[in-house]
Amino acid sequence: MPVDPQIEAMFAGQPEWPPVRQVPLDMLRQSVIDASTMMPPVDVALASVEDRSIPGPGGEIPVRIYTPEGSGPFPVTVYFHGGGFVVGNLDTQDMIARSFAAGAESVVVSVDYRLAPEHKFPAAFDDCWAAVQWAAAHAAELGGDPARIGVAGDSAGGVIANACALLAQQAGGPKLSVVINWYGPGIHPIPEEGSALEFANGPVLRLDDAHYFWELHINDESDYDDMRASAIKAKSHAGLPPHYIAAAECDPIRDAVEMYEPVLKNAGVEVECKRYPGMVHGFVSWIAFLPGAQASMADACAFARRRFAS
Repeated sequence: MPVDPQIEAMFAGQPEWPPVRQVPLDMLRQSVIDASTMMPPVDVALASVEDRSIPGPGGEIPVRIYTPEGSGPFPVTVYFHGGGFVVGNLDTQDMIARSFAAGAESVVVSVDYRLAPEHKFPAAFDDCWAAVQWAAAHAAELGGDPARIGVAGDSAGGVIANACALLAQQAGGPKLSVVINWYGPGIHPIPEEGSALEFANGPVLRLDDAHYFWELHINDESDYDDMRASAIKAKSHAGLPPHYIAAAECDPIRDAVEMYEPVLKNAGVEVECKRYPGMVHGFVSWIAFLPGAQASMADACAFARRRFAS
């Protein structure tokens, strides 16, 4: 299927964005912020949105806490933004965290983890794992239920969500109820086959962009063998919580995202893996106006609500 007509119309007449290797890092980060904050706001109702800081392994970690309307205690979901571990912050995917809090009827703790290349692997994972532990320990004061904790993320944040589920399993807690992963690959580096070749030049994300972000992130290639970078390489996946995995059809990393599904199923883990036709990498960020993004958010929220209820 071709790229969704509404996405094509968005980019029609606009100059092609250069490969990220060619863009100075400060300019790249600001461009992502500008593009994200120019989007129309999502029309959802929440009881409150609060910025605060929590302790982390490298200092204070900024977080944004979204509380749904209604009476708690609510489930608590720790959310990690995308951006290749190099760009992004609490604002760039505010629309995703906000929509999930309302739709899943969950407190959402969005984490502004440290970015590469200033902070190499595994700094982002260390921050996010600390945030999961903090959220579980402080759930009650957030109006949440410490027995119903989930993790969620998009792209790089989906990789982190996968990793936090594995870390929680190995540590014996906190017990997680659900993992929501929007187009976060289960393996790195991205295998150069299938969708990686078909959509090597995008749209939106190029295969070389994905490689470049990881070159900035890792210390050396041995980091790819770490389960935090490649969840598929964990020694065991048995006992993991249910996973929702969303893949974009027209995305060079699509196959690397979907590759995690059979690994989980073979370990007896409940998985709902959906490929969204005509969608491109990052599509859920366009939830304010894109039907495909709205469908994926609705699917993810329904999956989370069912798992939190059980």
